[in-house]
Amino acid sequence: MSQLTLQTVIEDVDAVHRELAKLTVDQLLGAPSALTTTDILESHPVPLRPKTLTYLRKLTNSPQTLEQAESAGRALFACMDLMIEESTASIGDMLRFYIQHGRMHVQGEKIPAAEVVPWLQAQTDFQKREEMQNENRIFFKGIINPMLLAMLELTVKAAKERFGFENYARYAEAKKELSFDEHVKQFEKFLADTRSLYFQKMTPWVERKIGRPFRNLSRYHALYLMRIRRFDGYFPVERLSELMKQTFRGVGLDLDSRPDVTMDIADYPSKSPEAMCVGVEVPGEVYVIMKPVGGLIDVETLLHEMGHAFFLSHMNAELPAEYRRMRRSSALDECFAFLFMNLLENHSWLVDVAGLDSEKADELSDVFGTKKLCLIRRYMGKFLAEKELHETGEIKNSEYYCRHMAEATGFIYEPEGYLVDMESDFYALDYLAAWAGADILRKFLELRFGDTWYARKEAGEFLKSIAAQGRKYPLRQVISKFCGEELKMPEFRAA
Repeated sequence: MSQLTLQTVIEDVDAVHRELAKLTVDQLLGAPSALTTTDILESHPVPLRPKTLTYLRKLTNSPQTLEQAESAGRALFACMDLMIEESTASIGDMLRFYIQHGRMHVQGEKIPAAEVVPWLQAQTDFQKREEMQNENRIFFKGIINPMLLAMLELTVKAAKERFGFENYARYAEAKKELSFDEHVKQFEKFLADTRSLYFQKMTPWVERKIGRPFRNLSRYHALYLMRIRRFDGYFPVERLSELMKQTFRGVGLDLDSRPDVTMDIADYPSKSPEAMCVGVEVPGEVYVIMKPVGGLIDVETLLHEMGHAFFLSHMNAELPAEYRRMRRSSALDECFAFLFMNLLENHSWLVDVAGLDSEKADELSDVFGTKKLCLIRRYMGKFLAEKELHETGEIKNSEYYCRHMAEATGFIYEPEGYLVDMESDFYALDYLAAWAGADILRKFLELRFGDTWYARKEAGEFLKSIAAQGRKYPLRQVISKFCGEELKMPEFRAA
């Protein structure tokens, strides 16, 4: 350990992230890999050593410069995250095995566990969706939840016993450098202020599409609702590639001349149904991988993941690795993703690029806005539930989740589903900040470059100047610097 330096720690963490990213790409493509997560982590032991944490803590508390303190702080949390991942990796591999090989049985049909969500999104039969809920309850309770709970227990134990935090919420709060209590107040006010409008918009949509009263509907029907299918004819699979190329060419990302950005939307059986943007080299080797299902949902997904790719591929390669690879929060990444996904609310893009007529464009923009309100409220419910669960320490108690999610969305969330819906690192909070940032960024772009900002190279250069700074600054600081605004949630109004 006498040779340990901050730079050697950062280089090892960077190497681990790069190799894990390669493994993720292989898993998404359905390609066999000789390595596992555990293999990769064990091949780079420095970030996993307790003495490394001691060294980084000392450097954070007594740095030579503020820059060194920030670099050491990022490296510290990156190492702790990898320690958590190392402790849960074997269970995680087992979990992936059961999800890959599990099958749900609904009226004689066998549905792979990994494809339940797209199946539900496309399933028009109300009774089949009900039966899938019962199948999933059995699968979760008997197979999946014991593994998820074991992983959660190990995560909590690491945060408390190995890292010295009161609970996992305090760990995530320290990493993000945020006050969770302040966000609780903001979110509770937003939920109260938008409640009447939310049910005013959701109730007729639910009853028209699902054909049942909103009251007491399960989240399984919400998945079907959220796939907006009546516009699918405008978005066939064969249009996807050119639609993305045209959109991102407008802001200066020409996919035909950028070998560093790969968009893989091929469809074959072994490919994962999970869509993702993965940066193996950031920048330099970025993948967007999606298995298309046809229709609007593909466009929504690709715009989101390509937004990630735009951000990753335009980082300054000269930035230190801790500002390209390591992040305290994913909010800035997700802000770019939501900015481009929200083109589905942009009337000009829908008409000029997607090819809808003006009336249909207005219809899609309105229903997509309602969907966004539903998702924002859902993620506020997730954040509130996860915060309460971790602060009470009752991680086996699903009541927090069921109560907060029902209050936020109006749908019923079954107790057996709370663990599978939880995300590490309080990711729900990053999503919520990103929705806020994307709304402010969109308004700024429209004011400065017009509604057709997506077709203006100047707008692309502006966005590239933000991306060039990588993950060095938090989203709230970026929005303040580039847009002159404070971070705040989008406003929603009655039509």
